[in-house]
Amino acid sequence: MDSGGIVTQASVVHDDKSQLKHIKREVYLVGAGIIFPEQLTIETVEILTKCKRICTNLQESNLEGLPQDLRDKCISLWSLYQDGRVRTENYSDVFHAIVELIEVDSPIAWLTPGHPVIFDSVTASLLKEGRSRGWNLRVVPAISSIDTMLAELGYDPANGMLIHEATGLVKRRIPVVRSIAMMLLQPAVFDVNVAIIYEKGAGPDLSPLRDYLCEFHSAEHKCAFIRSASKLGEPELVTWVALCDLASVPYRLVAGSTLFVPPA
Repeated sequence: MDSGGIVTQASVVHDDKSQLKHIKREVYLVGAGIIFPEQLTIETVEILTKCKRICTNLQESNLEGLPQDLRDKCISLWSLYQDGRVRTENYSDVFHAIVELIEVDSPIAWLTPGHPVIFDSVTASLLKEGRSRGWNLRVVPAISSIDTMLAELGYDPANGMLIHEATGLVKRRIPVVRSIAMMLLQPAVFDVNVAIIYEKGAGPDLSPLRDYLCEFHSAEHKCAFIRSASKLGEPELVTWVALCDLASVPYRLVAGSTLFVPPA
């Protein structure tokens, strides 16, 4: 304010920035489901409607299915995921891009495929950062690949089911219980620390996974690579194979799948 009592533009900008620092950040971590946008819940749509910005790792082409008012608020960070780059570096860039936006806008949403806290490193980083910064954080449940695969298999987890990451199972030598079904997530990047975005090449060597599972199950034990449909009307892909043939399955059938190992 000058001597005449007039508020200058510079002082308004400074005051706005000062006030911005004291705003309690409101952040929603929401899932897009597997079939998008049809599997968005009513709750999630209401949250997205009230948010000022929607950060997402969905591609621009996928976002075209949203109503225009929501589409206009979306910021796709898909371009930050680089093929062949260390995956943690990709996730770090996406995380920092979201944090920068949270600092200038609130409320804001992170919209990610499936369920927001099932195998999502960006969500995990946002939860940790948000708690340390005092953000108002809310995780909103959504349909995950686990839900869709159970439906596709017709399997009731009341009979028992274990869920592991494929690489971690072998590296940590986690015992396999033969009498309980098991889902092994991310076999398409087994023992690979770089992003494989495009279905090209032979994919990872699954022979160590095959050999480890054969320590508990017979070589002829049948298991299935399952990739759920991502569009309405698109069929799911279920490829049954004997454990002894696990490493010879074409990568196009392994990409984006989960390995289901039934009980003996």
